[in-house]
Amino acid sequence: MRERRKESERESAGRMARTFNIEDLWYFELRGGGQKGPFDSKADMEKALDDYIALQLEVKSKP
Repeated sequence: MRERRKESERESAGRMARTFNIEDLWYFELRGGGQKGPFDSKADMEKALDDYIALQLEVKSKP
């Protein structure tokens, strides 16, 4: 159980390290390069990031 918690903490820290704001607009960087945004709020950016990750996981799970 403790091992999973450490993995989650690293994943979360890594994910947030790829987020940033410029002039009150929020963005996130993609792992292969590029970025998504701008978003009007951090909450909007986090929702879009969660949706993006879910979509990527869905695509990877298809045969």
